[in-house]
Amino acid sequence: MLDRCENSGNYSGFGRDLAPLIEHGRHLARELAKKEVFQSADVIISSSITRALETATYIARETGLDLLVDPFFHEWRPDLDNLNYTGEAVAKAYRIFWENNGKLEENSCYRYETAEQVKQRFLAALEKYRGYDTVIIVTHGVLMRQFVSQKEIAYGEIITVDL
Repeated sequence: MLDRCENSGNYSGFGRDLAPLIEHGRHLARELAKKEVFQSADVIISSSITRALETATYIARETGLDLLVDPFFHEWRPDLDNLNYTGEAVAKAYRIFWENNGKLEENSCYRYETAEQVKQRFLAALEKYRGYDTVIIVTHGVLMRQFVSQKEIAYGEIITVDL
């Protein structure tokens, strides 16, 4: 899932991670923050990617919960070498990632993070939060799809997972 941002042509490479939510995304985040399901959580942990962090901020304001930021809850990395991070290259790597079920063929001209690497990165980072019973994690589609069998995850969709 590639996040939408305003003036996407102004953002490339790592800069895409710094792009804020669009106004529609802010509206969705404000509405999402009002969901009753969040009232039973102990803490919010967000990806450090701007759009996720902005969403988590709305939830923190509404619930009064502490907001922690974890840099390893980021989205799938389409280019581990930072050589081909144009929008076109990312889209192609994304397509190949799913065509290969998250695996990376040995002879691939792309070096993206595999599905297994995404999952293990997240699980390793999650260990330090085991002291909490219920957490809200604000993160990204490819990472989320490593724990559920859904083919599509909508923006702002709430998914409950026991780990």
